[in-house]
Amino acid sequence: MKRFLLALLAAVLWLGGCAGPGGPDPGHTGVVTGVVLTAPTCPVERVGQECPPRPVPGAAVVALDGEAVRGSTLTDGIGAFRLTLPDGRYVIKASNVGGYVSTATEPAVISETPVHITLVVDSGIR
Repeated sequence: MKRFLLALLAAVLWLGGCAGPGGPDPGHTGVVTGVVLTAPTCPVERVGQECPPRPVPGAAVVALDGEAVRGSTLTDGIGAFRLTLPDGRYVIKASNVGGYVSTATEPAVISETPVHITLVVDSGIR
């Protein structure tokens, strides 16, 4: 029994070392969720008159690792998105749809902890 437990412990330690010293499991994935909004939404903003950002349905969202695209999706009807990515550092980029093309970016570190971000693209209203 003692030999079995020692062999089991050695196997666990050996397999645990496959991820590298203190590094994440290379096969692990994490989630980034968010929303894409557009602003400004009123031609003239006045004190006491709210003009909140609006969701952007159908916006293209990509996860970039340098110049390489590691994941992509479109926002839903309320501007929300979800990407599942391997652990690592990414720049999440959203592109506005419609007549005025603009982008917004946010760095994100994907790991065991889910990440939630809000990207605000320019509406073009001046």
